[in-house]
Amino acid sequence: MRKRKTLIRALLAATTAMVQGGLSETTRRCGKPTCPCAHDATRRHGPHLYLTYREDGASRSLYVPPEEAPTVHAAQAAWATFWETGCALAALNRETWRRRWQGPAARQARRRAADD
Repeated sequence: MRKRKTLIRALLAATTAMVQGGLSETTRRCGKPTCPCAHDATRRHGPHLYLTYREDGASRSLYVPPEEAPTVHAAQAAWATFWETGCALAALNRETWRRRWQGPAARQARRRAADD
């Protein structure tokens, strides 16, 4: 029970800042024919950070201003913590059910029901 409460507290803590999505960095050409980026891939602008996610069945991306990068990295880390903690909580629940449904008391109850 203590482990379950600890996991639930961790889930709640993660929800305050989490965001689901991936982070990707890209470089871009600006489109000006006289800019060095037009002729040399190593001189492209960036890298620029984007948060990518799915919405209504479509992939979307959101530009992340450089000054917000640490916040978005932390929010993505909070999502990872939320996911891992949720999976750990689900595993605890599954084990509780397994013991309830397959343990000695459950087998004894099934035997009694079959005898009736």
